[in-house]
Amino acid sequence: MMTVKETTNPLFTVFTPVFNRKHTIHRVWNSLQSQTYNNFEWIVVNDGSTDGIEPILEDYKKKAKFPMRIYHQKNSGKHMAFNRAVEAALGELLVPADSDDSFVANTLETFQRQWSKYKADSISGISVLCMDEDDRIIGDKFPKEGLSNYIEMVYKYKVKGEKWGCIKVNVMKEFRFPSVEGNFFPESYVWSQIGLKYQTVYLNIPLRKYYQDAGNQIMKMKKPSLNNLKVKATYFTWWINHVFPVASRYMSMRDRLKQFLSMWRYSILVDKSFVQVLKEIPSIKNKNLARITFLPSFLLFKILKWRPS
Repeated sequence: MMTVKETTNPLFTVFTPVFNRKHTIHRVWNSLQSQTYNNFEWIVVNDGSTDGIEPILEDYKKKAKFPMRIYHQKNSGKHMAFNRAVEAALGELLVPADSDDSFVANTLETFQRQWSKYKADSISGISVLCMDEDDRIIGDKFPKEGLSNYIEMVYKYKVKGEKWGCIKVNVMKEFRFPSVEGNFFPESYVWSQIGLKYQTVYLNIPLRKYYQDAGNQIMKMKKPSLNNLKVKATYFTWWINHVFPVASRYMSMRDRLKQFLSMWRYSILVDKSFVQVLKEIPSIKNKNLARITFLPSFLLFKILKWRPS
């Protein structure tokens, strides 16, 4: 007889990237232990932790009623851990569960029930709301429930605040993060690409609890590394080329120019030349906007010492 731990075709792969979260990983563990829907596996990618979390993870693996796999990598950033989990996932849907957050007991049951209603090739997954430690909803609710896409939600409806959900593994395999070193690659790189091709189910249901205590926040470096600056320069150039043509119809002129200023900001910081940046922008219209915004960006950087926070 097959035990729960030997499930071979899980509907969900819950993925947790871990970097020095020995003091908070119990939140994810307790959330998974309490789930009312049990057809899932848990993948943990240890991103070079140095706080002694390994014995805790191994203990969880022994005790788990569900399949659990642990992968180790040198500290390469959450985006690289994401790619690792997507490659290893056996589930149909990926649930990214951060190592310092928790989620309600009927989360996977809710996702399963909704997915059975909406499942289609054109749909990437489900997006829901988050709440704080006092169960108050964080950020904006979605203006409508049902089908829409990331581009509309962010740029047309201006929905702000922390959101969460599950995504089809096959869609995540189609749109992976770049294999570049750096502590963090903007997740909107992936969500934007998905939004340009697929619809998502949006539900005003709070399922994830987002903790904001200082001990759980990603540490901010006083001086961003060259790799992280290159990541930002790469991201903003990509955004101008791929997202801007669609999102710009919903944006004010001020917000449009701000994206070009950000592109130049990071390009200047990594010593990319004016000519080099323009070569990376094929659209004539976008090239012209880049030319117009170069001088203001240069002055902000050189005179006002405009630096990344």
